[in-house]
Amino acid sequence: MKKIVAALLVLHMGFSGNAQVLISIIFGDKLNSDKLEFGLMVSPTLCNITQDSAKYRFGLGLALYFNLKLGDRFYFHPEAIPKSVMGARHIKPYPTGDSTLDRLFTGGEVIRKINAISLPLLIRYRITGLWFLETGPQIDWMLETNDEFKNSVNGSDLTYTKKIGENITNFDVGWAVGLVYKFEKQISMSMGIRYFYGLTDIVKTSTGNQHNSTWLLNLYIPIGAGKAAAKKQQPQQAPPR
Repeated sequence: MKKIVAALLVLHMGFSGNAQVLISIIFGDKLNSDKLEFGLMVSPTLCNITQDSAKYRFGLGLALYFNLKLGDRFYFHPEAIPKSVMGARHIKPYPTGDSTLDRLFTGGEVIRKINAISLPLLIRYRITGLWFLETGPQIDWMLETNDEFKNSVNGSDLTYTKKIGENITNFDVGWAVGLVYKFEKQISMSMGIRYFYGLTDIVKTSTGNQHNSTWLLNLYIPIGAGKAAAKKQQPQQAPPR
């Protein structure tokens, strides 16, 4: 457990994919054992915000994961996602405070891009064989939010970016549910699908509730598992007399 905490601290100090690579190099084979699996998670993502006009937009997430065995069927599965993909597209343009801009983008769309740090804290349950159910809370720290206005006028593509961080809550707390398949019984790659729904109304300046809604297709890649297995198979040297 101390190694998990240390790796999470290094990741959040770095706030980037570089920190993930650093942790993989430093901890790698040391974090994989009979009780613990450690690795990288790659997540093609479809994210949305629950409102009438919004549609899902595509993104790609990268994270660290830990899978700690609690018993024959139960596992604790925390993840650290330094750049979580959130937001939506096809949002109806709203008044910007500039009448010229408002006229130019009438009939266009707004793409909302939210940069967040996410911490899912999941429990996994082995249903049967190599199939697992996972569920648990997720905490999101939303660092930056931009609205990208887009439209096409007389054959020219127009874009205008507006920072709206002051209109978005700093944190979101939600719930995730997923299904995972492991390719082999021992430490190995696995794949899963997950749905996350935010329980926080994230837009402070609008009427009605607007919540994060995200689908993820997750690929789990253990780091250093081969080295850990090789070390385990090496004969132990007798201590000197």
